[in-house]
Amino acid sequence: MTASAPPLRLPVEHFIAGFICLALGGAGLVWIAPALAAGAFVSTRVVAVVHLFTLGFISMSILGALYQFLPVAVNTPIRSQRLAHLTFALFLLGIAVFLAGLLAAPPLLPLGGGLTALALTLFAGNFIATLARAKERSVTWWALAGAAFFLVVTLGLGFTLALNLRTGLLLGGRFETLLIHVHVALGGWALLVMVGVGHRLLPMFMLSHGATQLPSRIAVAGLAAGTVLLALPLGTPVRLAGFVLAAAGVVAFLVQAAAFYRHRKRRSLDPGMRLALAGLGGVGAALGLAPFAWFHGWQSVRLLSAYVFLLVAGISLFIAGHYFKIVPFVVWYHRWGTRVGRERVPSVADLYSASGATRALAALVAGVLGIAAGILAGHAGLLRAGAFVFLLGIGCEGREMIRIARKKA
Repeated sequence: MTASAPPLRLPVEHFIAGFICLALGGAGLVWIAPALAAGAFVSTRVVAVVHLFTLGFISMSILGALYQFLPVAVNTPIRSQRLAHLTFALFLLGIAVFLAGLLAAPPLLPLGGGLTALALTLFAGNFIATLARAKERSVTWWALAGAAFFLVVTLGLGFTLALNLRTGLLLGGRFETLLIHVHVALGGWALLVMVGVGHRLLPMFMLSHGATQLPSRIAVAGLAAGTVLLALPLGTPVRLAGFVLAAAGVVAFLVQAAAFYRHRKRRSLDPGMRLALAGLGGVGAALGLAPFAWFHGWQSVRLLSAYVFLLVAGISLFIAGHYFKIVPFVVWYHRWGTRVGRERVPSVADLYSASGATRALAALVAGVLGIAAGILAGHAGLLRAGAFVFLLGIGCEGREMIRIARKKA
């Protein structure tokens, strides 16, 4: 925390909206279990639930975290806080209209896609303007700059897919465009942010010192170069090279996280950090499935669905774990930070129940495993049971977030 940090309202409004989307996404998984078990991941219901996670939870949480994290990391305030609040309102409206278009009123799809694209383009402009004022060009800076670029590419692809649902302009290329959109969004946007932010937060939260930082540099280079090649329409050999480079970037980030873990001074990990590490495990499991999904392609839609699900779920668990670190710290800082040394104040860990957080961890991880098994087996009952457990985990974490918000002196 520095004088460059924003007011409490800016990150918290994003975290609240993001967590609501996570809860709706969890309920949506229960709803779409039969379609997901059948491999119908291009149905409008499945697409809607996927975007509750990718746009509503992952991207909304990333925006809130970056508004809090970036000014501290580069010692430069957000270029425009007023624009940041406007971006939030447009983004939330865009998500709502886009989902309404998918589920009930198809003519609203271009409007929802347009509002979402406008909101995230404004965010990218504000974000890049902030990065441009920073003097230091660290691994974090390059990771976040690359993520901002791929966010814009993701928006272009997403808006094209939204138009295609109404016009059919992509013809036979819609599935290929969909896969490119997924990989640019998750690899170029979400994972690059994870590398850039995790490079700073993981060692801080685990009290890890002395670990090499070379894997983070390799991760940024591999993910950025690989995502570019995956996005270019240059044929299968180039796409395969892109996949290998991006996979190498993910492996490097997992190696970096393992190095932070080995060098930690805090031997026992709190539930938030264990949940974040479980999320990295989900990303690693997706990476293990990726070659098989690539080889079988559309001939095995369940394998492809499981691969994408584990990637989205792994990123989501990583973020959900950091909610237990970032939200209590931000609330504590703004509520008690100026009173330290003058009166007795609670610790950050006092703001929530460790046992409640552990229950959330267990249910979320068990739910992800059940859903993944249900997808691979094509078993709707198993998938729905896993989704119920996952939703229970979201409820447990939500209870702790409410406890944090209501904590008084």
